[in-house]
Amino acid sequence: GYPERRGHAGPGHDPALRDLGSGTGGSEVPSLEEYEDLCSLSTLTEDTILAALRQRFYKHNIYTYASGILVAINPFKFLPIYNPKYVKMYNNQPLGKLSPHIFAVADVAYHTMLKKQENQCVVISGESGSGKTQSTNFLIHCLTALSQKGRSSGVERTILGAGPVLEVRG
Repeated sequence: GYPERRGHAGPGHDPALRDLGSGTGGSEVPSLEEYEDLCSLSTLTEDTILAALRQRFYKHNIYTYASGILVAINPFKFLPIYNPKYVKMYNNQPLGKLSPHIFAVADVAYHTMLKKQENQCVVISGESGSGKTQSTNFLIHCLTALSQKGRSSGVERTILGAGPVLEVRG
């Protein structure tokens, strides 16, 4: 059946999601929307992963972790989660401390680069129309904001302008 969140029954249950044959008599299952990391699901199947992602998406939680990997689902609409307040909120926070977000990935890459003095790489992949270009733009926006720390320069414009070239090269 569906996993239960340890120590938390979750506010509300999705009546559309009933037992998938575990023999529990069709009882309601806890909301999977609250699982910010798919690895915390006690049963990891295609059904539970898709159900968790679907529930999170319907609650406008388009980002979900799978351990250190960020899964993003294109909302095909504007969500007010990309302003400077969010860049500041995720600044120097360990991955997983706050809700999943592209800024968390950017921040960890940036601060790891500074701490270890090693290049970092963020891979953004997906099907056509999945939001790779927009995710890349949000990632670059966050990285340039972190690197500028209040200074104004044309660095962000230059990096964002390189986006189409990077896209063509794959």
